[in-house]
Amino acid sequence: MAADDWVLSVDGGGTKTDVLLVNSADRLGIMVTGAGTNPNAHGKVAVDRLEELIFTALKRAEISGGEVGAAVIGMAGLSHPKYRPDFDEMLKRGLPSASICVISDAEMAHRMVWGKERGMTMIVGTGSIAVGDDGKGNFIRAGGLGYQFGDVGSGYWLGKNLITQLIAMERSEDEEVLKLKSAVISHFEAREFEGALEVASGRENIPRVAELSPVVLNYAKRGNNLAEQIVRSGTEGLLDLVEELAEKMGQPERIAFHGSVITESSFYRSLLLNGLGLDHWKQGEKAAVFGGLILAGAVETPEELCKFAIDYG
Repeated sequence: MAADDWVLSVDGGGTKTDVLLVNSADRLGIMVTGAGTNPNAHGKVAVDRLEELIFTALKRAEISGGEVGAAVIGMAGLSHPKYRPDFDEMLKRGLPSASICVISDAEMAHRMVWGKERGMTMIVGTGSIAVGDDGKGNFIRAGGLGYQFGDVGSGYWLGKNLITQLIAMERSEDEEVLKLKSAVISHFEAREFEGALEVASGRENIPRVAELSPVVLNYAKRGNNLAEQIVRSGTEGLLDLVEELAEKMGQPERIAFHGSVITESSFYRSLLLNGLGLDHWKQGEKAAVFGGLILAGAVETPEELCKFAIDYG
């Protein structure tokens, strides 16, 4: 899809959303960040959130939605027939002249790192997925089934497994278990474990459960036995995803990591690299939302993304 001067890119995650509006001719742009808009986590409220974020970006750029020539929306969950019509209607209403491309947020992150080159990307944030391009234009994936079906090794998976294990060990007086239980209570700002469970059970709190992942990883790094077991299992699940993807497109010599859980934890990352038998990993220089500019045709390679001057406001 050829880009006109104004290009909009959206990375709608479960925890947060980035909206990037750029003028491809002037190499100037605006970034707006807000709460998560993945419908699997937030339902129909995600539509209103995204509409407000897009409106904010347009207002800051002092343009109308009709002036946007191309829009790339990267978001998991939009294939669900329950949510897609509302999103489509909102986008057509707000961006009436735009050529709109809807893709997975995983592909957007992958393109930001690799552009159109052949490569593999392991994405571990609220969810988890391994994706790649076989060099023939075919986008391939493993995992990414959604929170309800596992997303093994992801932030939500780590947090949920911690809570599940603590429920099973509710009567335990083991010091390591009690420390983790106290950390969960503190995380959810509750007075007791039952209150933390009540907060964690709501669908709107999927991101908050995912935000428990640093707790699990930090305790595992310090040698907490229960946390170590959970992290080991998560690592094995992620390795299985990479192996599945590699069978489809060939064993990788390099791999890129994306998503806050894996990029912000050197401990978790080292476990995965050791399991893969690799010493190095590739990291994109920009946020995943910049991948939409490549898909829109505003730039040809990831290196060109650095030429944009972005106002993050």
